[in-house]
Order: sequence, then structure tokens, then C-alpha cells
Amino acid sequence: MRMATFTYKPLTTELARAVQVPTNGPLVEVHLNDTSNLPKGDGSRTAAAPAHCVLNEHYKQFAERIRNLTVYEDDLWIVTAPKCGTTWTQEMIWLLDNALDYQRASEINLIHRSIFIEFSALVPGFEQNTTALVEQMKRPRHIKSHLPMALLPQQLWTVRPRIVYCARNPKDMVTSFYHHYRHMHGYTGPKDTFLEAILHDLVMFQPQIPHTLDFWALRNEPNVLFLHFEEMKRNMAAVLQRACEFLGKSYTQEELLRLEQHLSFDVMKTNDSANNSILLKLMKSISATDDKKDSFQFMRKGMVGSHREELSSEYIEKLNAYIGRHLRGSSFKFHE
Repeated sequence: MRMATFTYKPLTTELARAVQVPTNGPLVEVHLNDTSNLPKGDGSRTAAAPAHCVLNEHYKQFAERIRNLTVYEDDLWIVTAPKCGTTWTQEMIWLLDNALDYQRASEINLIHRSIFIEFSALVPGFEQNTTALVEQMKRPRHIKSHLPMALLPQQLWTVRPRIVYCARNPKDMVTSFYHHYRHMHGYTGPKDTFLEAILHDLVMFQPQIPHTLDFWALRNEPNVLFLHFEEMKRNMAAVLQRACEFLGKSYTQEELLRLEQHLSFDVMKTNDSANNSILLKLMKSISATDDKKDSFQFMRKGMVGSHREELSSEYIEKLNAYIGRHLRGSSFKFHE
């Protein structure tokens, strides 16, 4: 008898139910059963199971299709945990890979230039099938995903297209994700409940840290570029140089300076073709949270260390302990 590809564990505790929202529906832990064909990278993760992921019941309808997606050598995948510089990385990499075509970038929204493959699985109320859209994309394709290594298409590890991963300090991720969950997914519960659920890996796309460690182990693979959100904030010029080398592109200093300005937070925040304002409007309509007085923007602060203003010292202490447990035995360190 053929073994099932995935195991789904319903999350039914009181705390788990408290952070579930109608937009996504009931949540489940998704585990890949046979992990023997996943890449080992530098071997730093051999003692640990690859990251599982909290998704929703509706994801079951897409899991096998995503797992068996045909992957091409000229694909470019942007993979991150949520609220870890995904949109920023997508815009940067798309422009570098497309001859800095700002005109085309302004005419075609980023959500169409770099499609979020699992979006329709996570938001049952969305009418389109984003996995099918990826299958129909004109090559070369740019594809975005928040899925962990184990749930991504298995051909990624044999075809070996380019993969760009961006990591972010969990303390800032949690802070940003809370606002995202509230304004985009329609979460109306207490902030403390959401924060506690993060510590128990009960929120969509968690746990973040094993997700990051799986890709950290692949950082030396020639088809993987591993970035840090904080590095992009503090030294974008150096990041652009690394990205150019990775993509095999060459641009003048003046061209890269213009790109750096284009990618600055203040410019990105007002760029409706790349700031996910269209996605925010869509999610608000689906989650019935379209409050005209709500001034929330998808690109909210984009700061390093913003958690110090929004998380209590007691919670930061708990989160530090949580991070420490997940990083035990690893050489990886999140940037502060």
C-alpha cells in the first residue's frame, strides 16, 4: 500500500482555535512523510527533521499539485517565511533579472510578475487558482512561496533552478506578522493571544526558525542565494553586488544606485505596482475587514529592531528563549 505523501494534524486546542480566522479556515500541521530525497546541504540539519508547516485544511486540495509541479531550470524562486522581506526581495530580483526594466515593472503588478504559488490554497475565498497560474506562466518564471523546503515542489532539488531566500529576525517578524494577521486576515482577538500562539507554533506558516535553518544548510549551493533582511536595510549596495553575481548580471554603478533608491522603503511604500496594495485590498474584501478608517499599509515600517517598541520585555524574554531552543546546536545567528 502506497504511503501517503503528507500527514495532516488538526490544531484543535483552545489556543489554536483562538487564532484561527474565517479567511483561512481551520488550521493543520502539514508534515512530509518521506523526507529521504530532500537535500542535505552542509549537513547541519541531518539530526533534525525538516520544517513542517501550519497551513489550513483547504491546503490539502493543493498539496500534491504543488509537490508535483513541473520545475524548469530557468525558474527563479523567492522563498521566505512571511514578513521577512519577501516583497522587497521579489522587486529587487525581478528588476535585476529583467534588465532593470522599470517601465514594464510599473505596468505589470508584482503579484503578476512574481506569482504567490500557494495563495489560493490559503484563501479559499479567492476566485483564481494561483498554482494553475504558475503552471501557465510564460518562462522564465519568477515564483514566490512561503512554504518550507519539505513542502515545495520535489523537482526543485533535481532540476536545481535559482532560489533566493531571505531571513529576518523572529522578533521583528512576529511584530510585523501580528499587524498583518489583524488587518489582512481579519484576526480580532487579543494581541497577547496571538503572541502566545507564536510561541507554540499555532499560527499560519509557523514555525519560522526551522524553515530558515533548512535553507541556511543550502546557502553554499550554487543555485541558492541566502540573504538577511537586516543586511538589505544596512548595506543594500553590497546585497545588490551579491545578487548580480548570483544572477550573472552586470550593471554600472549609476544603474545600481538608481535601483537602490527605487528599493528604498519610502519609495517602495508608495509604489502601487510593488507595495502589495492590490493584495491588501483583495484580502480586506475577502475577510470583510475593509474599514475605511483603517490606514494600514502592507509595507508598514520596514525597520530593524521595531519589536522593542511593540513587544513587552517579558514577551521578548520568552521569545529569546524560544529562539534559543530552536537554534540549539546550529551555527546560524539571526541578525539584530
